[in-house]
This record gives sequence, C-alpha cells and structure tokens, in this order.
Amino acid sequence: MDFATQRVTLKMLRYFYQVAHTENFSLAAQQLNITKSPLSAQIRELEQLMEVELFLRDTRNVQLTPAGKQLQKECRLIFDVLDTSISRVKQRYRVDHQTINIGLMSSIFWAGFGDALYQLQQSYPATKYNLIEMSPEKQKLALEQGRIDIGLVRYADTVNVAPLTMTSLYREKMMVALPEHHPLANHKLLSLNHLSEQEFVMLSRENSSSTDWIIQRCQQSGFHPNIVQQVVEPNMLLAVISTRGILSIVPESYASLAWPHVRFIPLREMIAADICALTVQDTPLLRPTLNELKQALQ
Repeated sequence: MDFATQRVTLKMLRYFYQVAHTENFSLAAQQLNITKSPLSAQIRELEQLMEVELFLRDTRNVQLTPAGKQLQKECRLIFDVLDTSISRVKQRYRVDHQTINIGLMSSIFWAGFGDALYQLQQSYPATKYNLIEMSPEKQKLALEQGRIDIGLVRYADTVNVAPLTMTSLYREKMMVALPEHHPLANHKLLSLNHLSEQEFVMLSRENSSSTDWIIQRCQQSGFHPNIVQQVVEPNMLLAVISTRGILSIVPESYASLAWPHVRFIPLREMIAADICALTVQDTPLLRPTLNELKQALQ
C-alpha cells in the first residue's frame, strides 16, 4: 500500500461521493450537515493525495472529470463492500450470541403473530429476537446485506426473490373491504367482476408487491382497477375506506380489527396473501425458529 493510499480516508471518499451526486458543494455540505469550507478542504486534499483532478469547477456548479466519474463508480463498490462486510461481522456475532433479527410489517400482528412470537420465546428462552419494522422491499435489501436474518412478508413479495429462500408460515387469502353503506355491502360473497366499475384505495406499490399482485389478478378478470389513492400504512387504508366510500382488496386477517363502518366480504377468486419468511442462509437457529412460528400460527 503506497503512502497516498494510506492517507486517503473514508470521510474524504464519502464527502467526494456526496458532491459527485449533487454536483454542488453548498448542497452537498447542507446534506452532510457541515459547512462548505471543510468539505472543500477535504476534496482538495483528496485530489492532492491522488494527484488527479476530480471536478471541473465554475462559480455555481461542479462537473465530474473522467477520473472523477471513475472514482464515483469505485466509491459505490467500496461502500457496498464495506457495508456488507460489517453486516456479515454483526451477523456472525448474532449467531454466536443466539440473537435473531426479524424484519416485519406491522400488519402481520393482525394474523396472530404476537402470540406466535410469545410462544417462540417460551420455547427458546435463551434466544434473543429483535423485531425491526420495515417494508418488504427494505427487508429484501437488509437480508442481502446481512442486517436481518428473517424477513416476514406477504406472498406477493416472494415472487422472483432468488437467491433468497421462501418458507410459507401462514396460509391466508384476500377479501374485499368496503364501507358499510356501499352498494355492494350486503353481498355475502363478491367476485372480481363485481368490482370492475369501482374506485380502489391500495397500499403503495413502492412498499408492497401486493398491489401489483392484485392488479394482475384483476386484469386476468378483464379489467384494470381504478386506483384513486395509495397509502403506506394498512390503518390508513382502512380509514380511507370508512371515510371516502371506496373499497380495497386486503388480507382476510385485516377483518380482525373490526374497523368502524367497514365491512369485510369474502372474495370468490383465490388471491394468496400468505405470510411468508424470507431467509438468505440456513443456520442452527433459523430452522427451529421458522418451524416454531409455523406451528404457532396454525
């Protein structure tokens, strides 16, 4: 390792990367929560140590030189490797200290996960289970980076997730949620065809694959659902249904909330809403944990 490489710090690289992303020193300094002066000093020192020009500067903005563009690519690789390596060390520590990080969505508690977790802890009192609420997409990334050991998601979020492994824990299907005074509210059973002319509220497509999964099933029935609002949280979804007079297709466990002025009606078509576990690798702790959860949720 030469002298210049020894002097280059992660702080310099992270500061450079932020300026490269914003192409503006003032904006980069604001996002880094520092003043412009030390940011400029770090970039100048980095250029001197590497003996390259990284930016073309004018009075307002900066542009990356070819060398700067290359360093931007290398920084992305460096940060990814560093983050993954640190996560793997933490994961190794968790294995040695009988700790399991579980990523999950809050809505799975409506399907009885709270009691299942209690039974799990009683069966394995020496194991520490850390619950971390995050969206399914964030869970997948956290699994790949080794920050969590198990991700609990809906079936729709398990499609095409290789190299992650999926284990179904709790079988569940979708049903219709609609206001109590909706014209369809008196039906005992609804088909997708009944919903073709209705307005929908759905969970955000960025946070859950279930919305795309439902859209696909509606299209197979000959229509595209008219989605007039998307929300992030299931509680907000039910609140919108009760106040706006529009409907949604939701997992049947949502009905356990008995939300005021909302009715839940079975759906003729089978749309899977299973709660599933996503994992990266099998360990002596994971398999018994998944088996216990599966039994407790039955």
